Amino acid sequence: MKKVLNQKKIIIITIIAVLIAAGIVINIIKDRIEDKNAIKFSDNLNVEFDSDAKVSNFIDLINGKIIEDTEIDTTSLGEKIVEFKYKNPHNTTKKRNVKINVIDTVKPVTYINSSMTVVKGYNKDLTQVVLSGDNCDSNPRREIVGDYDFNKVGTYNLIFKITDSSNNTTEKPFTLNVVESIKNSETTNASKVKFSDAVNTYKKDDNSLGIDVSEWQGEIDWKKVKEAGCDFVFIRIGYQNGFDGEIKEDKYFKKNIEGALANNIKVGGYFNSYAKTSTETKEQAEWTYNEIKDYNIELPISFDWENWNSFVKCQLSFYDINNMAHTFINTLETRGYKASLYSSKNYLQKIWYASDYENIWLAQHAKKADYEEKYQYWQMCNTGKIDGIYGDVDIDISLNY
Repeated sequence: MKKVLNQKKIIIITIIAVLIAAGIVINIIKDRIEDKNAIKFSDNLNVEFDSDAKVSNFIDLINGKIIEDTEIDTTSLGEKIVEFKYKNPHNTTKKRNVKINVIDTVKPVTYINSSMTVVKGYNKDLTQVVLSGDNCDSNPRREIVGDYDFNKVGTYNLIFKITDSSNNTTEKPFTLNVVESIKNSETTNASKVKFSDAVNTYKKDDNSLGIDVSEWQGEIDWKKVKEAGCDFVFIRIGYQNGFDGEIKEDKYFKKNIEGALANNIKVGGYFNSYAKTSTETKEQAEWTYNEIKDYNIELPISFDWENWNSFVKCQLSFYDINNMAHTFINTLETRGYKASLYSSKNYLQKIWYASDYENIWLAQHAKKADYEEKYQYWQMCNTGKIDGIYGDVDIDISLNY
């Protein structure tokens, strides 16, 4: 009898265990179904290259709450599996993955003019000479569509075609003129601008005037420069000696910064770069920091990249070159310095993502700057004359001194 009772107990316990297990399994299945149905993702899970995006941008409906809204890395193309955390209706923290596809639908650009003239015998590759590029493809396919002969005088109607890795294509027609010779146009020397005249013309209550200098100005009498009314100076700190070249200090940097500071002239600086990677610009920024760390630098340190004739050969995308500048700037800002981008109006409009930069030093040699975006300093000429400097010098205007 005892044995029978024990067997009944075992059966009852087994049944209870099975029921409990079944309940757990049912709850697990129910929980998973609820979790699966808790979130409705958008039908379109594509995001543009180099855009700001988070997981929440791709959720149409959620029965719960996102607690870790993961940012999506959009700096490379392709499918990304992104993990995020949320709380379901039972207030349980859960993890989910979503597949996001980073795409590029932006067409590449070419800045070829409608007409191009070369001398008979010209032997350069037009696709390498013409400024062109893409937002994310560092080496888009460039082609000249049509027949032409550099060794035969004539007019050729052609098309410059550029196609990126996402098969976005831009075509621009142009006329190639092959001629026997081109007459040298008479060059006129740009008129000199006296610093005192610039002060009289541009000085206001909310701005100030200064100069920028390098070793090309030679020995400078900073006392005379100060007496002439100069309030600030941007000094070249160093430069890269060509592509893949070593970093060198401007041979007058120390003399210039010590002379300017000794005469109560506020100082900023710049580094002239030939970098092709962000690794290089980070190294250049660190080198710059070591050069300036012992001086009282109140104004921005500028990143100066001006090698536009070699832009195509460098195989840089627009993202690449802007990332290089940001790396230089961010490296110095983490060290406690203000930093900025130096550029002409032309390339601010064509290449640089100007709105991404907090500080811009605009180079536009004109009587009036007509660049429409925000900038803090304006280099208004490179033919300035000021007491204390023998030759020409750049004159700059601070807009928010």
